[in-house]
Amino acid sequence: MSNIDLTGDIQLAIDGAAERGHTLALGYIDDDGYPATSFRGSTQVHDATHLALWARNKEDGFVKAIADRPKITFVYFEHGGPGPVFLSIRGTAKADPSINESVYENMIQPEKDHADMEKGVAVLIEVQSIRGAGDDGFFEQSA
Repeated sequence: MSNIDLTGDIQLAIDGAAERGHTLALGYIDDDGYPATSFRGSTQVHDATHLALWARNKEDGFVKAIADRPKITFVYFEHGGPGPVFLSIRGTAKADPSINESVYENMIQPEKDHADMEKGVAVLIEVQSIRGAGDDGFFEQSA
């Protein structure tokens, strides 16, 4: 049984973070074997144990990398925002076209303005662990 629960305060922090100027930073290993980071404004809570995001190019970059190296990490910081101040999240990612419509529809409008439904794909992240800090101090969840 998983102790991961992305709902509640964690969801308040993640969903729409980019609209508040606090985009989550994603880390993964690129095709050259180097750690790569990028900001992902489309990141959203998909359900209690999964995050999702929209990858703008289903043929290259991040999507290509996670096919062979699915382990990813996110970091988030926002002092004074809703929910936790800091989150460090680990998980495994995979492209999942079956959730394209829901992920695309739940993205913030600025991300939709830069996304093409035909060229992109939804990515589902199964969260393995979360470390964070909020008003009640430090916390940790793991699968």
